[in-house]
Amino acid sequence: MKDQGLKPAAPPAKWILLSGSDAESDQDTARECVYSQRGASIDPDNSLPRAHEWGKSTISTPNSVTDPSTLASHFKDEHGRVVHLRGVNVCGHSKLPTYPHSGSTHVDTPEFFNHRNVSFIGRPFALSEADEHFQRIKSWGLTFVRLLVTWESLEHAGPGIYDEEFIAYLVQILKKAENHGVKCFIDPHQDTWSRFSGGSGAPGWTFEICGMDLTSFQTVNAAHVHNLSEKVAEPHMFWPTNYSKLASATMFTLFFAGHVLAPDAKYQGVNVGTFMQERYVACYAHLAERLRHCKAVVGFEFMNEPHYGYIGLKSMLQFDPYVFLHYGLVPNALQSFALGSGMEVDVDHYVKNFVGLTNKSGTKRVNSEKRSAWLKYGECVWKQHGVWGLDAGGNPVILKPDYFTKNPATGAPIDFCKNFYVPLIRRYAQAIQAVNAENLIFFGPIPNEDPPVLNSEDRAHPNLVYAPHWYDLKALNSKGFDPSYTLDVQGLARGTKNLLSAIYFGASGAEKNYTGQLGNIVRAGRTMVGSRPIVLGEVGIPMDINNKEAYESGNYETHNLFLDTVISSMEANMLNFTLWNYNPGNDNTHGDHWNGEDFSIYSPNASVPASRTASPMGSRPSSPIIGRKARPAVAPSKLNITSSNEGPSHNTLSTSSGLTKPGSTKAAAPPSPTTPTSPFEIMGRAMPDVNALEGDPNHFLHVGGRALDAVVRPYAAKIAGVPRLNRFNLENLVYVLEFTSVYNPVLPSMEQLVTAKTETQTPFITELFIPNFHYKFHNMNLVVDVSDGEWKYDEEKQSLYWMHDPLFTNSANAVPGDTVVHKLTLRTPLSKGGYERHSKGIFLRMWEFLTEVCE
Repeated sequence: MKDQGLKPAAPPAKWILLSGSDAESDQDTARECVYSQRGASIDPDNSLPRAHEWGKSTISTPNSVTDPSTLASHFKDEHGRVVHLRGVNVCGHSKLPTYPHSGSTHVDTPEFFNHRNVSFIGRPFALSEADEHFQRIKSWGLTFVRLLVTWESLEHAGPGIYDEEFIAYLVQILKKAENHGVKCFIDPHQDTWSRFSGGSGAPGWTFEICGMDLTSFQTVNAAHVHNLSEKVAEPHMFWPTNYSKLASATMFTLFFAGHVLAPDAKYQGVNVGTFMQERYVACYAHLAERLRHCKAVVGFEFMNEPHYGYIGLKSMLQFDPYVFLHYGLVPNALQSFALGSGMEVDVDHYVKNFVGLTNKSGTKRVNSEKRSAWLKYGECVWKQHGVWGLDAGGNPVILKPDYFTKNPATGAPIDFCKNFYVPLIRRYAQAIQAVNAENLIFFGPIPNEDPPVLNSEDRAHPNLVYAPHWYDLKALNSKGFDPSYTLDVQGLARGTKNLLSAIYFGASGAEKNYTGQLGNIVRAGRTMVGSRPIVLGEVGIPMDINNKEAYESGNYETHNLFLDTVISSMEANMLNFTLWNYNPGNDNTHGDHWNGEDFSIYSPNASVPASRTASPMGSRPSSPIIGRKARPAVAPSKLNITSSNEGPSHNTLSTSSGLTKPGSTKAAAPPSPTTPTSPFEIMGRAMPDVNALEGDPNHFLHVGGRALDAVVRPYAAKIAGVPRLNRFNLENLVYVLEFTSVYNPVLPSMEQLVTAKTETQTPFITELFIPNFHYKFHNMNLVVDVSDGEWKYDEEKQSLYWMHDPLFTNSANAVPGDTVVHKLTLRTPLSKGGYERHSKGIFLRMWEFLTEVCE
């Protein structure tokens, strides 16, 4: 049989393929497989793409009628394989226009309020740079992109006036994505409604049709607008406080429930809420039509982190501090109404404490200028609807305390999700899928809350995907991470834990904490929206934690530990995810250039090594210092594992290295400066020197990466079964995959498959991304243990193809319908232990911590 360029380094033999790393515990699953050449029979047409490429693949949700129930919570491809998606948000800079100014919220420009004359052409990045960026994220295995496209970027000039030039630019960007095998879904991104209310998203004209004066918001504390702040360098994470402030809360209330809670607020004879909903849905339906031929697009999200505003607010005299961030000036709803109507008000002021929460520090007088947030001075929409008024002394008073909890016309209790949110998702989905019925529709909950409860009709809706977000809120708000302890803010907010029970100590405690929080999100999703695929749409870590110490020292050990713990926790919950975020506009000074955030896993202007600087044994960086210009890429260094001269892009492993037998030994390679001497030096000293790496094409793509030790990791992208374990241990580079299939004796045998064409084999092939970043060593072998079947490793494609045996069973007495477990373990010869992660022995400062609590 022709070997298609893949030649064994040893003569063909009979190999026993063992499941897992502990041979004694898995001997019952051992099975002899006799083939003339291991792996050479896989993909005889040489037509399989990279494991993590999606160019010609279709990604869909299972059919509830024709697909087995075991697939309900997974995506699938055209071959019926489970699809596991990993990617990144592109990008944070897309929240801001490129014209008339560069778009940075630390810069106050006179053009800021000229909101109709802007352009987003150049977002997410320059077209001339698109190939490099897509090539980079693909080399990191992040080929599922959440592409930010704000409402403002499409319809800034006015209602119904679309920026066709920007849409044409997006089409070109998406064609580049398609060329690199990257799939995208469109994220109609918003934060606290709009740039003009301190976030991003909606066009400026939306405020104007509601009668609001967006130039006054900062003065009357209707919003904290970062670039208008007197201390633009100081306030990070102030922007979420806008959800409880007048501008954002009013706009969300009017958008979702204007026809119920503000029926008299009209524009061109139509209720302002109804008008905005119609424009929003029509805008993204128009975009869907323009992108219908872009094969890279798999669907549309409804809205990023929607909010209910005042809808359901039980008290206009206080906001729940576990739901609404209390930081800086925190007016209650009544105070916001008064401030917006031109009154001076004493407002509570909050500062952060040591655990990342906040305490009241005093009060401050606001709006001494007596400006109004309304275009017609003092004409507050909530005053017009009788929600509040003035007493005989001219003081603001609440007139209808339950106004936002009951339908004013009927008196019926208001349920935001049931009455307003889910019905609008239905309308949006109908409009998007009218263009293309295969479009996936992504939706998420209100931030940090449970998802809406879908009825049976909604649960049966095709191609609906649940897409919540998750962050370590303590680290997010404090911009600090201490691996000695973490806090379950989710449990505190939901009242399921007190402060002491919410504290987790050590690295292993952090993983338990995060795994539990993410597990809660998954279980809530399964219960409330049904068994359907889940994508964690946003997850990541602030890169400027701990006062940006890593930017000065080059030591990213804390970042790697933090992000590795987060991703390991997602792996434990079998979650698809898109990291927040990849931003080519990032730098170490202003981060992502939006409201003080700095999350990007790539920073081209960073002046420190990208990664590996603080690997377990203090190893060297994998990238040169970026302040020094990287050399142009040349031919790859000879870092192949065992390569045939006839086919250098296809690599295999020697029999002794590829298959581990009980009691077997391996001849030790002669010591060399680049050969690890202990398993803890794998990630560092096994790497060639910096000059050698500069000759590796992939090295150029790693330059500028942040915390890549954690970001770049092996995973199974296409699985010929139902996954039950998909875990990577960064400490020892051990990766384990387990999936199940159903025993069916009528399926083809291995003897039949090895002589079949690729199209026949593909449904039985599991494709794994194996990053050279971790597994490309000089004079070292990979070790691959499988329970059954054959595998082929292609170093150039960073892919391993494993064709399992359809007739393999875990028992000699198997009957049709039995569940069969298939297992693959990937390691290096020096890897010790399994995939389980352990605490790295970080000293737990329990005494100091408890002392701080007591004080």
